[in-house]
Amino acid sequence: MTDGEQAYRIEVLDGGDPLRVERLTRSLRDELTRLDAVSVDFAPGGVGTAGSKSSPLADLALLAVGATGGFASSKHFASVLTTAITEWCRKERHRNIRITRGDAELNITGNPDARQQQLAREFLQSIENDA
Repeated sequence: MTDGEQAYRIEVLDGGDPLRVERLTRSLRDELTRLDAVSVDFAPGGVGTAGSKSSPLADLALLAVGATGGFASSKHFASVLTTAITEWCRKERHRNIRITRGDAELNITGNPDARQQQLAREFLQSIENDA
């Protein structure tokens, strides 16, 4: 896809139910692929080989990158990505997503509060500072 520093790692956190994590991860991937200038796919090693009964579902994650020239800045891409994930999470208030880029990390839930919104602003600021 691209180097790890430019990619955003997206993980569904769901208290240990691997089938629910897989279902929600696939749903989120489908939602994010609808965004213009965004490339999203499963992180390497996160999905087992076809037909395998023991796929490592616990390690299931997505990688998202902005298409070259598709966004004015890293912060703009991060803003679009976090907004799309927030809207997806709002469909079910128990959804919990972790976005990571480099050392920056943000958790988004389906029931956001003022603290989460502040953390999202700090996450976007850290992305801008890294760019």
